[in-house]
Amino acid sequence: MRRRHLTQRTFVIGFGLVAIVAVMALLAPWIAPHDPAAQSTKARLLPPVLLGGTLEHPLGTDPLGRDLLSRIIYGSRISILLGLASVLGAGTIGLILGAVAGYVGGKVDAVIMRLVDLQMAIPFLVLALAVLAALGPGLTNLLLVLVITGWVVYARVMRAQVMAVKSREYVAAARALGVPHLRVLLKHVLPAAIPPLTVISTVQVGTMILTEASLSFLGLGVPPSIPTWGSIAADGRAYMTTAWWVTTLPGLAIFLTVMGVNFLGDWLRDLLDPTLRQ
Repeated sequence: MRRRHLTQRTFVIGFGLVAIVAVMALLAPWIAPHDPAAQSTKARLLPPVLLGGTLEHPLGTDPLGRDLLSRIIYGSRISILLGLASVLGAGTIGLILGAVAGYVGGKVDAVIMRLVDLQMAIPFLVLALAVLAALGPGLTNLLLVLVITGWVVYARVMRAQVMAVKSREYVAAARALGVPHLRVLLKHVLPAAIPPLTVISTVQVGTMILTEASLSFLGLGVPPSIPTWGSIAADGRAYMTTAWWVTTLPGLAIFLTVMGVNFLGDWLRDLLDPTLRQ
């Protein structure tokens, strides 16, 4: 009972945080008080209203006089977009390759898993730098980096799940009856192997949001004209002692969003755990 209560509370907190960010992203043009790109030399580095600032800029302004609240609201759109799109792309690639490796086995399995091992041996930042140096910064290229670095997680889990499912009696019976391999894989194996990936996908959304923010903070993300939480935080690096809110507030947005997504992942894991449904 106590475990169930904690699970429900985790869902409420996680869903609430994610819902707030989702509403911000969807309604950004209508709820943002200012143009996120509008600059004002007279309003540089204004503090939040709780620290003596004005209601015109509730969360203060950045070094160029841009409204932080508006930039954080608009920045949520890019973070959510890249988080969901990268998980969809990486999950699709990892699911296909992992399923093929686990079901076919043999040399095909060996080749795919060696690719997984090779990529995991390369530090993420080195791989990201190599891809972005070759293709240049940009929203599409950043998405490509996130997909390239994220598919291996799904491939490893999917391979293990498919190998476990394909040894079950009903799968062996279908193959013995001459059912085509593709039909066996799609109808009998994948439906039983995919559910654990839903938990991973939920958690990976938070991971991808954090990864995008890290790359944008280092100047490797989208162009400076597009506000993202990572680039907004980077704008305040030189002012941490005098205008700490420029970096801290977008960092807080990242923290709360990732925490909310992880809470939803924990709730989903508990929901799918058969021992907790008894």
